[in-house]
Amino acid sequence: MQHKTLNQTHFWLVRHGETEWNALRRLQGWRDTPLSETGQAQAEQLRAHLAGGFPHPPQVIYSSDLRRAYDTAVAAASHYGLPIHRDPALRERNYGIYEGQDWALLNGADATRPAVNFRQLHQPIENGESLAQFAERIQQAFERIARQHSGNNVMVFAHGGVIDIAWRLASQVPFDAPRPSPIHNTSINHFCIHGPGHWEAINWGQTGHLEQEARDDVI
Repeated sequence: MQHKTLNQTHFWLVRHGETEWNALRRLQGWRDTPLSETGQAQAEQLRAHLAGGFPHPPQVIYSSDLRRAYDTAVAAASHYGLPIHRDPALRERNYGIYEGQDWALLNGADATRPAVNFRQLHQPIENGESLAQFAERIQQAFERIARQHSGNNVMVFAHGGVIDIAWRLASQVPFDAPRPSPIHNTSINHFCIHGPGHWEAINWGQTGHLEQEARDDVI
């Protein structure tokens, strides 16, 4: 059993439900895409799991301000009776001019166009964020929330890229290293923050509440 201390903030970080663009393998970023029918069903499965005796009820709930995350939060966590704080700092990475495009552009499968290496830390993205800029934004957002809610359980609804950064910070894995497992829609990811730069991964990629796991579409 994980023992809490007053200077620890525990996070249960949840990826939003599936969208049509997830299924079509299109890069979403800051595009405000809605949940699909599958995504709505996943959010309901998550609600049943949380309402059925989830052992770590939150004192605080946050969400990215993008609708796919916020709508998942409303569907899955409204039974807690807590306000859902919409925070734009928890948005997915801004992919700039590449948003809406097919993944073939990213992995080099389309020989007519150059591949884009989004895992290169400082590669500039036109009208978007480099990986370094995105990682800094996410680290600052979570550490701010940790300071504001020290000692509490915080549930956060966000995006696959956000979860990827949190996992790397909590597990001390380089940003350009391969990730060993996918990030499924409505997966639950538990970590804590002890202070600036002091993150700890606890229980990652929980999907037992899902009838069917959605595909991973995180770079």
